[in-house]
Amino acid sequence: MSAFWTPDSQALAPYLHSQALANKCLQIIAASLQPGMSEQDCELLIRDWLRAHQVFDPARPPKVRFAGQPTRRRFGLNRPGKRRYRIGMRYILRCDAVQNGHAAKASLSGPASAELAPLHSRLRQFREQLPTALREGVTPQQLASRFPGLRQHYRLAPLTGSLPEGNRIDDAPLIQGLWQWQLTLSDGPYSVACSEFLLMDDQGPRWLTATPAHLLDTSHNDNQEEAA
Repeated sequence: MSAFWTPDSQALAPYLHSQALANKCLQIIAASLQPGMSEQDCELLIRDWLRAHQVFDPARPPKVRFAGQPTRRRFGLNRPGKRRYRIGMRYILRCDAVQNGHAAKASLSGPASAELAPLHSRLRQFREQLPTALREGVTPQQLASRFPGLRQHYRLAPLTGSLPEGNRIDDAPLIQGLWQWQLTLSDGPYSVACSEFLLMDDQGPRWLTATPAHLLDTSHNDNQEEAA
């Protein structure tokens, strides 16, 4: 790519559309959580929603994690995929929406609670600092080292619509293009996550959407959260 490259809005639009669908899917499924549902049940609901909207890719299955179960556990119900949702439990929902090769990831953490609020605040700080840090020559890894418990993965998204192949760059400077960023921040038993697009062009690094996409579920699905 040339040193004076700015993507056409038509090239970015499919990614924004896929991102909006992925985020909408997770918000709907989070609002539908019911006691007794297993992680696998929730993953199937996400899969069916994506499939109904023709944005499901079998190579990118959704992932669901419940946490915060009571100390009393029944045999076999704490295995991955078998944990069952109870009022007040924490969760992270993840999915990919793919339309004509344009893939976008989404993550949703919940419920809205005092325990998760500080983690989301720190995640917002990282988000705000990353574009400035990249302009100053700081690598993503160097910035992440200032945020204990932060894990990040990022890949170059192809603006041609072809799926990426081996384009995750570790310590090297980011090249110009559209980058899919995944973040997970943990502190003890608590974790939150986000997935966003970072655009690198002749105008410098910036997030594709002004509003943070590290979504905290505010659907108030947990009407009895205090009882948990």
